[in-house]
Amino acid sequence: MRTWLMLSLLFLGFLGTVVWQTSILEKTMGAEDYLTLGFEKGRMGIHDEAIELFKKALIVNPDLVTAYLALGNAYGNTKNYKDALNAYKEGIQINPRHKDVPRMEMNIAWILHKINDDKTAIIFTKKAIQSFTDQNDYEGVAEAGIRLRLFENKK
Repeated sequence: MRTWLMLSLLFLGFLGTVVWQTSILEKTMGAEDYLTLGFEKGRMGIHDEAIELFKKALIVNPDLVTAYLALGNAYGNTKNYKDALNAYKEGIQINPRHKDVPRMEMNIAWILHKINDDKTAIIFTKKAIQSFTDQNDYEGVAEAGIRLRLFENKK
């Protein structure tokens, strides 16, 4: 009985320390830390947890455009296309010249294609081509061009 009580007390002490350290860690985490953890959860296929971490990153820094891209991708991986589109569009609105904007435009186009709105998918793909061009990313231009051909041939 005494051994069981000692083990229980040790376990509770350990558990309390873990909870305390976790709460301290969360209070000191920055947006980039949440983003990094979210990427890790996403790579592990734990998209719901990744979504929560990306949201926390955006609470800490609402101007972190990369977090909007990551959040949109995580929503897309859970087939929550409405929220994915909203995340991408919000990120684009924050900073239309950000390096991730062409990728978000491509992702918007792909989702629209998946939900059979190829007319709007073509518009966003053309925006992505322009954004890639503005950034001198000709590999991105080529990728978007191939995608554009795919969407135009489906019509």
